[in-house]
Amino acid sequence: MHQLTSVSARTPESDFAARLAADPGSPLVTFYDHDTGERAELSAKSMGNWVAKTYFLLVDELGLGVGDRAFVRMPVHWLAAPIIYGCWFAGLEVSSTPEGAAVAFGDVDSLDGVDLTSVDEIFAVSLLSMARSGEPPAGMQDYAAAVRPQPDAWATVHPIAAPSDPGLDGGTRSELLADAVALADDLGLDPGDRLMFAPSEPGFGPEAWLAALLAPVSVGGSTVLVRNAAEEKLEALIESERAVIALR
Repeated sequence: MHQLTSVSARTPESDFAARLAADPGSPLVTFYDHDTGERAELSAKSMGNWVAKTYFLLVDELGLGVGDRAFVRMPVHWLAAPIIYGCWFAGLEVSSTPEGAAVAFGDVDSLDGVDLTSVDEIFAVSLLSMARSGEPPAGMQDYAAAVRPQPDAWATVHPIAAPSDPGLDGGTRSELLADAVALADDLGLDPGDRLMFAPSEPGFGPEAWLAALLAPVSVGGSTVLVRNAAEEKLEALIESERAVIALR
């Protein structure tokens, strides 16, 4: 779907928008937690609504944009996707460290022990099913409660940053997208493929975002995220979700 657009002109935002426009109704992210039994599935359209709400929280509510940084530390969870993409659409650079960040997102456990004294706005992301609000510690706001009142009007979301602007940990958006395209090729992902990401370790950082979120979207595909993966359940899950590639 990007045959006429060079990789250097593409960004994570442009690929997400292209995936949404091409196939809004099919699943974009399907999430499982084998410890809790939770399953959540979001179409590209539904994910776009969450991305839009995050975008408007950052742009309209907080007045952030190009030149600002967002510190993100999340476990394997579907809510990581709208937070990261919402930051990119709002023009922010996503960072895996809190230095210089204007805003931070993460679940309470992931943020525990992190020095966030220099961060102006801190959003605790509740991992309760159905994206229910939680009770954040003092000094933090609840992400779900903050984004729900925001507009979900996707048509009014406009990418703010240029391909040459920072996207992730100092790398430009075009470089990040090129890495995603190269990884998709290395993995053998074909257009429309589903990738299952079921790591044995709990961390979910930049390399995982590239593999689990960006590479599948770069080929118009989708992702199955599995948290607390139970090895004995994965083969049946790969078959039922029609995942062609599994990363463990």
